[in-house]
Amino acid sequence: MSLKIFHGRFSWSSLLMAIVPIGAAAQTLLPNDPMEPIADARDAIAGPLSGAILITRDVALLRKTYVEGLGLTMRGPLHQSKETLAAQGQLWAMPPGMSWEVYVLERQVVTDAIKIIAVIPERDTPVIRRSFAREETGPYALGFPTSNVEVIDRRMIDQGFRRTLPSVNHYFLQLRDGTPYPITEASYEVADNTRLVVLSRGNGLPQNGTLDPVTGVGGPAYSSLIVENSVAMEFFFTEVLDYERRTSREWSTFSPRFRYVTLHARGARTGNLGLVEYAAEDRQASTGVPPRPPNRGLAGWAFPVRSLSAILHRAKAHGTPILAGPIVVNDPRFGRVTAASLLAPNGFLVELFEKLDQ
Repeated sequence: MSLKIFHGRFSWSSLLMAIVPIGAAAQTLLPNDPMEPIADARDAIAGPLSGAILITRDVALLRKTYVEGLGLTMRGPLHQSKETLAAQGQLWAMPPGMSWEVYVLERQVVTDAIKIIAVIPERDTPVIRRSFAREETGPYALGFPTSNVEVIDRRMIDQGFRRTLPSVNHYFLQLRDGTPYPITEASYEVADNTRLVVLSRGNGLPQNGTLDPVTGVGGPAYSSLIVENSVAMEFFFTEVLDYERRTSREWSTFSPRFRYVTLHARGARTGNLGLVEYAAEDRQASTGVPPRPPNRGLAGWAFPVRSLSAILHRAKAHGTPILAGPIVVNDPRFGRVTAASLLAPNGFLVELFEKLDQ
């Protein structure tokens, strides 16, 4: 099958989408839609991606991007207790003596949307990414599902944001049986060399996150990293957080080509992770700035867990660095929780939280 799937700067003549079997699931019939769960959530020890950490110094641009552009609600700067600030400092490994402000961005009518905590350090810190180039290793983007990409696109362009390609992109992906379905997608350059992506799936397929029924926009619903070793990253998320791999696609005719792996919590239909890996000869090296606070950009992910002690036991068994915790904290996104922070194999910050009874 030959599919012409990109309009704009790139023209792809075909797409090879290899869905790699997943453990025991390879022996069973996988759902035709790669977004659908393979295992159910009854035994899941970690839930879907629920939080993202953005470090920035530009509050005005933050508001313009996520409130005016994407319709999120923004709270802050928040008044936080000394205890909360101390716990955040430990979880994020903030430098001694540094202070910061915190804002929360959320889509209040969509309960499963990722909640963003924006951290504003008192002084400039290094930027994790040097450019907007998709081939550069490092934390990359937050993604938003929508029923109408063109509406958001007009709003973003009118507000002065730069689209990463000359036009909105229309291309095809495939269900597991080979049936193509259309994708409409646009991405934009935002603060600190990060991107945001808006995406719509066609042919009546469900979107990759719950939509606000009034605006037709949802999310954030997923996030992606450009990595040098997708195997090590996948091992971390599947063995420590018990995530499942839904797809592993080789975009073989893209120049430069790349592999795209999607990971989901068991039973989840949103909150997925995207790992993008370019061939060694095609990737652009990272800045070397650690992809975590207090450095600017997309600096962390947060996940709900059923048993924090069980996750930390798995982390220790696999040699995963534990940065901090367990710590009880009044988190402005999730309420009173017991939290810990780990480092993924690429040095990216991973927060884990277990909710406490109110």
